[in-house]
Amino acid sequence: MRNGIPDCVPVIPQICLPHAVLMLGMDFEETLLAAIRDPSLMAKYTLECALAYGVDGVRIWTPGVPMDVVKIDGKWHGRDLETGEVLGEVDFMGGGGVVPSEEPSICSYADIERIPVPSAEEIIKSGRLDGIKAVIDKVGDDLFVISNPGAFTVEYLTFVRGKAQAMIDLVDKPDFCHQALEKALQAAIQHALALAEIGIDGLLLGETFGGVVGPAFFGEFCLPYFQRFVEAVKGRGPLIYLHICGNSRQILELMAETGVDCIEPLDALGGVEVWDAKKRVGDRVALMGGLNTVKLAQGTLQEVKDDCARCLSEGAVGGGYILASGDMLPTETSRKKVEYLIEAAHSYRYD
Repeated sequence: MRNGIPDCVPVIPQICLPHAVLMLGMDFEETLLAAIRDPSLMAKYTLECALAYGVDGVRIWTPGVPMDVVKIDGKWHGRDLETGEVLGEVDFMGGGGVVPSEEPSICSYADIERIPVPSAEEIIKSGRLDGIKAVIDKVGDDLFVISNPGAFTVEYLTFVRGKAQAMIDLVDKPDFCHQALEKALQAAIQHALALAEIGIDGLLLGETFGGVVGPAFFGEFCLPYFQRFVEAVKGRGPLIYLHICGNSRQILELMAETGVDCIEPLDALGGVEVWDAKKRVGDRVALMGGLNTVKLAQGTLQEVKDDCARCLSEGAVGGGYILASGDMLPTETSRKKVEYLIEAAHSYRYD
């Protein structure tokens, strides 16, 4: 991730809870529901899966707020423990957790003013990061531990305004958007500084919608906020990488301009080609990802082997490349396929 030449190509296959549960042989539905009731279980099972595979890095999220779960019309939903409010449907198909409601939670400038921005010291004292600290202490230098400081660009707007309304707001209410993003940025910086203080190795910045809004909107509502985050946090210890899935071809240079150490996931389904990213920005940032997620989920082992060979030949030459899935590792990816990724990457020899 420092864009150098290590002893072997690292592997960080973006393990999420549903895949970990399946690989560990646990009851799928019951375990995901249990992790909503007790969010600390997400870190526990994800780490167990990563250690079982022997990968080089693992993402550990800051635990969310515990929820109750209730079945409505045959589907499981998360419910607020205090108010009983139904907060969203349980995401069995994606990364686990509860899909947030599309109803706006921030509707006025006064709402923005009320967004809390706890200091790094307050976050540490709250105990929210105790689970992550326990993982760091357990694995030491044997595993590169990554966490997320929270969204603060367009993705944040989709959480607090709903996806459709957020897209409209970018055009109709740009000043409102900027004020909300400013508050979210300050909160994310403090969260990142707290993670740095407890010894996190890497920080993941997620922006799912960066490739959707286009270069102009990315340049206004994403780029300056990412740059300011990097300026505030870089040099405090953690390396920083930027995740934009889908078609990021049109903004690869802007992604490198953010100042992050690495960009990913080089989503093959979005038309991103590892060789193209290497040629255009590989001298400025490290690259991670590129493996076709459909082949990981549904392809043969030989197809995955061929895809690994493609990614390594296009990305690993000269260093600065991490082998990983072109987005979240699909839940149904077989253990043999993941084990092959590790074997292929760790046996790669630089010229």
